[in-house]
Amino acid sequence: MKIFLNLILLAFLLITGCSEQSQQKNSSQTEATELLKELGQLQPEQLRDASTIRVLDEIPEHIGKIEDLSVFQADSNAQYSSQLVPEGSYGKTGEYFLTKIEGLTVDEKGRVIVVNRGTNYASEVHVFNKDGTYLTPLGRSGRGPGEYIEPFFLQSNARKVYLYDVTGKRLNIYNADDFSFMMSSLEERWDIRDQKVIKGFNFGGFKVRDDGNILAEFYKSNFNKVTSRSKFTYLLMDMDGNKLDFEPFIFSGNLRIVTEENYPFPNVFPIGRTLTAMSNEGELFVANTQEFLIKKYDPTGAYQSAIYYPIKGAPLDFEEFLKSGRKFGPSIPPLVEVEKAFDAVGEELPKTTPVIDKLIVDDKNRIWVAVPIGTKSDIYEWWILAETGELLTKVVLPLEQPILDIKGKYLYSKKTNEETGEEYVIKYRLELTES
Repeated sequence: MKIFLNLILLAFLLITGCSEQSQQKNSSQTEATELLKELGQLQPEQLRDASTIRVLDEIPEHIGKIEDLSVFQADSNAQYSSQLVPEGSYGKTGEYFLTKIEGLTVDEKGRVIVVNRGTNYASEVHVFNKDGTYLTPLGRSGRGPGEYIEPFFLQSNARKVYLYDVTGKRLNIYNADDFSFMMSSLEERWDIRDQKVIKGFNFGGFKVRDDGNILAEFYKSNFNKVTSRSKFTYLLMDMDGNKLDFEPFIFSGNLRIVTEENYPFPNVFPIGRTLTAMSNEGELFVANTQEFLIKKYDPTGAYQSAIYYPIKGAPLDFEEFLKSGRKFGPSIPPLVEVEKAFDAVGEELPKTTPVIDKLIVDDKNRIWVAVPIGTKSDIYEWWILAETGELLTKVVLPLEQPILDIKGKYLYSKKTNEETGEEYVIKYRLELTES
């Protein structure tokens, strides 16, 4: 009954917000955000007025020149209406309580594997059955075989569980049938580490393909007095760290602005960064936050095709953006320094806010694209696309409720227990109805 009344209140807020001035619309948006926190999600049409994206009248010239490009109407009707139905939770009650979730993966049997940081700041990995009951720990803290100090990157695929220990600099591999330890692969012994293209780079994560091979990410952050974008490189390796046939894929991350005043603590801007996602078969999907343009590469790294929706973010007043209170570092740089920084990396100062912010490819090869909406971009409207680019449906989630994994018709996220402040996993069923 409470939820029904909340939905009535939300409808009233949205209807009145359409006819009021911007201050009242902002207030309605705040109410909508609060309801999102309580309900977990809403239908996209209920937040239409909160959207800040704009439809382009023409396709930009540089995009029109892209080969094998599929362009879709920005206002395309989705093939399905959708609803996220809560199915259960993990670590909220029962034998093992979660506190701070730092990683999650779901195996082929629907069992949920979670990296949890305890109240003593030590991290552990735990496995829950599909029904939410506790099953077993995965490995344990330590430096011996199958143990770890700081588990961080986690994935289940090809009937194995892969876990990287940041402190021990090794990849632990466990059997997904009984979660017994199988082997460790020390980073210092990886053959791929001899590649010149990643000399001086740090290991930044991985994605395991269905064939058991690993797309490894390496990154380099410059700590000198030079403004630059962080650099990332993808290479393909086997479980032992041997390099496999794959064209190195190099891309840029956040912009690091260095001035005389802020060194050695520079300002970091996420605008214009590259987003990547990989299918289980090894196809790589790449986008930039400023355009709804997704390029697809085959498992060897060769370009295949591209998907484009002609939309862009809201007009960006960079001077106001700098005053918005967002955390870019210990200080707010003057606009002239920001202009110099973008010029130094050969880019123009962005004129619009980012139109996309996250990119995921699920186990059904559907492409999930997070479009920030709301006056503070604190809500994600997730566009779910077919592999060929057609719009299947949209779902809405608050920014603070990230998608941790997707398996079939189930989506896994996390929420915070308001009474205890502890986090737990929540499972949703994606219910689709033909429009």
